[in-house]
Amino acid sequence: MPAEAEDDAFSATPSECIAAEQGDECVMSVTLHYPPLPDDRYCLTLNTEPLGCWPHSGMPGAVKVRLKEESELSLVRESNTYQASVILTLRYRSASMLRRRVKNPWSLF
Repeated sequence: MPAEAEDDAFSATPSECIAAEQGDECVMSVTLHYPPLPDDRYCLTLNTEPLGCWPHSGMPGAVKVRLKEESELSLVRESNTYQASVILTLRYRSASMLRRRVKNPWSLF
């Protein structure tokens, strides 16, 4: 049963964006998977900022998002009744400025 419940949920892949350094904006295309939806208009929002509204039969399969922080992508029924949301996380490639030495700089032999 849990596998079927996951198939019927609103989801976005990938849900993680990787930027070069902290403070950089991350741009990615997100593929969307929708549950069965009643006939109505639906809107996608990113942190309450609207991305667009469509009839249920015309919902986009993917959207491009820009992240500067962890964000919430929400599917909202146009009548302002909450439907579902997913969290999009942001990670950084750059390593920490402090690195531990693997080998000691001196040797007895």
